[in-house]
Amino acid sequence: MDEEDVGISDPSSSGLDTGRGAGASPKAPGWYASRSNPNDQTYWDGQNWAGRRRWTTDDGWVVVGDAPNEVHESVPPMDRQRLSANPYAPMAPAKRTATGFTINVGVLLLLVSGIALMYGSVGSWVHVHGSVGVADFGVSFNGIDPGISALIGTNGWVTFIGGTLLVIFACIEMTSEESQLAVVAMIIAAVTTVFATYDMVRVVQKISQVPSPASANVSVGWGLICVLSAAVFATLIAIVKLLQQ
Repeated sequence: MDEEDVGISDPSSSGLDTGRGAGASPKAPGWYASRSNPNDQTYWDGQNWAGRRRWTTDDGWVVVGDAPNEVHESVPPMDRQRLSANPYAPMAPAKRTATGFTINVGVLLLLVSGIALMYGSVGSWVHVHGSVGVADFGVSFNGIDPGISALIGTNGWVTFIGGTLLVIFACIEMTSEESQLAVVAMIIAAVTTVFATYDMVRVVQKISQVPSPASANVSVGWGLICVLSAAVFATLIAIVKLLQQ
């Protein structure tokens, strides 16, 4: 292509900013802006003005008219186009290809921890077992039993909600890689761990203060143990996931 094909016969007469003074042609091949319109640029191949391109807000840089292959190849792909209509704005980083539904070990473990929290919250928190004569008996109070609320001032609904939120955020993380999700999940897990620890300490204190007959034994139920273990585990997993990002 000669200079007439791109509509530029002389860089000084076209207003082309060559960076070498009026009427001087650049030596290095590349795109050079027009003084009259910064959205128009012309390609110097080292000997001739070989192509012209124009900035559009929809398609980015568009080569106008016939041009050699190297001119087209020098136009960045759309995933590397600028973020604004300003042709001199910095290039945008390449976009990550959407992966759709993904799952990794960390998300899976966080999901399992949330389910374990929900299950343990409605499980046995205090267990009483013993015998009367020749008959054995066993009574359990689950985490949402009114007796637990009267005993320690809180109940399993708090940790149940924490487990539910962890399950929700783990499901969201399967379709998104936003770092904010990992931060929120870590906060939820940490807060739930605080409540689970408080519940365990209070239940142990109350059990130690309640006199029990020789024929009966009061102990911490499996549900509360499950809640505390799952909360601590979820917190560790959330911290590891956050550090890996």
